[in-house]
Amino acid sequence: MNINVRNGTREFFCEPWLGSSSAGLFRGDDPLKYSTPLLLLLISLVSSLSSFFQVLLLPLGNVDFVTQILAGIFLGPSALGQNIDLVRRFFNTRSVFIIESLEAIAFMFISYISTAQVDMGVIKRGGKLAIINGLSLFLFPYVVGSIAGSVISSNIRGSVAQTKHKQLHDVLTNESAVFFQVAYSVLSNLKMLNSEPGRLALSSIMVSNCFGWGFFLVLITFNSFLRHKYSKITYVPTFTKVLLIVGTVVVCRPIFKWIERRTPQGKKLKGSHLCIICIMLCTTTFLCETVGFPYLVGSVVLGLVTPKTPPLATGLTDKIGCFCWAVLMPIYVLGIGNNVDFFSFKRRDVIILEGLFFTISAAKFASIVLPSLYFKVPLSEAVIVGFIVSIQGIYDVQLFKQLLNYKNISQEAFGIMVVSAMVHSTIFTAIVKNLYGWMQRKHITHRRQTVEHYEPNKPIKMLACYYHLETVPSVLTVLELSSCPSTDSSLSVVSVNLEELHHHHVPLLIQHQSHHNDDPSASSNRRDQISKAFKIFENGHSSHKNVSVECFTAVAPSETMHEDVCALAFDKETDLIIIAIDGGTAAERRLCRNVLSGSPCSVAILFDQGRLPDFKNMGTTTMTMMRINVCAIFLGGADDREALAFAVRMTNNPCVHLNVLKLIDSESASQLNDVIERRLDFKAIEKFRKDTFYNQNVSLREVRIEEASGLVSLLREEGSSYDLMMVGIRHEASFQVLQGLSVWSENEELGEIGDLLISRDLNLAASVLAVQQLSSVSEEGLMA
Repeated sequence: MNINVRNGTREFFCEPWLGSSSAGLFRGDDPLKYSTPLLLLLISLVSSLSSFFQVLLLPLGNVDFVTQILAGIFLGPSALGQNIDLVRRFFNTRSVFIIESLEAIAFMFISYISTAQVDMGVIKRGGKLAIINGLSLFLFPYVVGSIAGSVISSNIRGSVAQTKHKQLHDVLTNESAVFFQVAYSVLSNLKMLNSEPGRLALSSIMVSNCFGWGFFLVLITFNSFLRHKYSKITYVPTFTKVLLIVGTVVVCRPIFKWIERRTPQGKKLKGSHLCIICIMLCTTTFLCETVGFPYLVGSVVLGLVTPKTPPLATGLTDKIGCFCWAVLMPIYVLGIGNNVDFFSFKRRDVIILEGLFFTISAAKFASIVLPSLYFKVPLSEAVIVGFIVSIQGIYDVQLFKQLLNYKNISQEAFGIMVVSAMVHSTIFTAIVKNLYGWMQRKHITHRRQTVEHYEPNKPIKMLACYYHLETVPSVLTVLELSSCPSTDSSLSVVSVNLEELHHHHVPLLIQHQSHHNDDPSASSNRRDQISKAFKIFENGHSSHKNVSVECFTAVAPSETMHEDVCALAFDKETDLIIIAIDGGTAAERRLCRNVLSGSPCSVAILFDQGRLPDFKNMGTTTMTMMRINVCAIFLGGADDREALAFAVRMTNNPCVHLNVLKLIDSESASQLNDVIERRLDFKAIEKFRKDTFYNQNVSLREVRIEEASGLVSLLREEGSSYDLMMVGIRHEASFQVLQGLSVWSENEELGEIGDLLISRDLNLAASVLAVQQLSSVSEEGLMA
């Protein structure tokens, strides 16, 4: 039996049960009379249309929400739904009943998966500004919406004026809502999760949601008391609501912990455990409807209770997430599209409501920008956060649908609200994308942040980043070789421990404070071990006071991890980024490529093959007596000059023995064609000779090499005698000595020679430091 509500009356339709599966088209059955074939066809249509709209809107960025809703609207009465035959076949009473039934189930799972990504710790990490922004974001748009609703309903005549005051109030106050899940999805698509505006937006919206949830619970309780005139009967529903929330936490949290203990580390979530989680989800949403809560509350509460650590978070997203977005989401947008009819819109109503929605968006924008500017947040970041909180998504549409289901708004108002959310989201997302791109371009520095061009009277600043704990000793060794007392400058180090963020977490940038206890064995925590190792390195130079260290941990998706590295390098004005890699995994290579292309300073990639000593447990006497053979290969060009400058700095350490191999052609000249580069190379070599004239541990040798085979023979013959080999990454394409090497390159990030040095053909044990000098300097910086 299906129920259809029209014009305030109920119409009942009784239909015979035909089964869910068809016997087949070739047996005379019409597949569209059965629920399963019809449902699969509708899902296919929505998915295909969504992909089509995604291609059309590609210039605007990744706007999944807009393309999905557009697909639903296209199949609704605004487009294909105008065809009566199509409606009878696809959207008859049976199919509408199926769609609306599955719509609630779809959003229940979507809401749970999205909320399970929420880390409540983001509120604490947001600080005072996040709390003030969250409170302002909750109150100001709500007040503006309420006032605007009262003014419009009492002063404007027409279709909108005929709407009850309460309905208009519901429209505007619900437009003022913001959702953490929507912001998380947008920031993830724009790769801004670990950016400063992204962090501030996430923490502010999360605080606002906490205020909103609390206010929602209080409002429901208060209305219940008013409805029953404060009689004793109101205490039971209120008590059951509170008991349900507390019970969900008390009962479900231990079950999640039990599932974690039963799943071995590194293993995927079992199917039986997944069934238990689905049962808990269905039970909590059912109980919420039973006690008077919307079912959405149950999925949100259970999502917040879900632990954010593997295997639960990754297992849930991998096993349920794909099903939600590929199968359930098309069903959901079908139900939305069937209620949006462009032909029912009245121009006057559209203008009035759109003006009001724009006013509320402006209130959201102001509620974030003004407090942020007061707390000295840069204007560009405050504006970006203001636009982020104004973006609407699938959660806002579901809120509108709930109002439509309860007859709090008309179908025309619902359609206008959905279209308005789509238009605003598209515009604001494009603005955020372009503003953030403009912000990223500030990384183009106005001075030469390189080792070759650093100012002698200032500290040379280096940023060291690494994925694996095993690469930390090699990084410390390179820094140790660069930190010997010098009359020219001291060394400032920024250490960045990189941890990959899976799509269930909130990105973090943690600054570690100094520890009085410098024993690395005092804690088994990876972050503590790394932080203490760098503090020991700093304390080892305390007598000379020429080394300072700051330690950070960046937790971010591997695709956007370079943004933290580049942003820190820009903020700290570093001269060199050292990236330590271990084996060249896909994530490490992606990081290297992204940093090389977007760094505000020079970059060095360290590939340790085991020859570098570990200074951590050595005494001063042992370090002085040690001999470390370093080789710098010089062909010519900016990157080779940078590698040479870094190698010269290492010669301040008495245990370093540097040999520079300058490769020349048969005429004893540089192989460079660029005259300006030749002149710069000549000046760099002359400066090198002058700076190392009295150093007995430094030598320069010119080697004639005509082709790649000669270079391979030279490296195979002499490479085994070095502990560290330094080389530039980029070279002029006309170099005959490099012709053909790129064809066999496996690690392009290291350059042709760097890749050759770590290849299995040479089988060298020397560690490799491949260097790229900063080349993108603004015209203003060059003039300076």
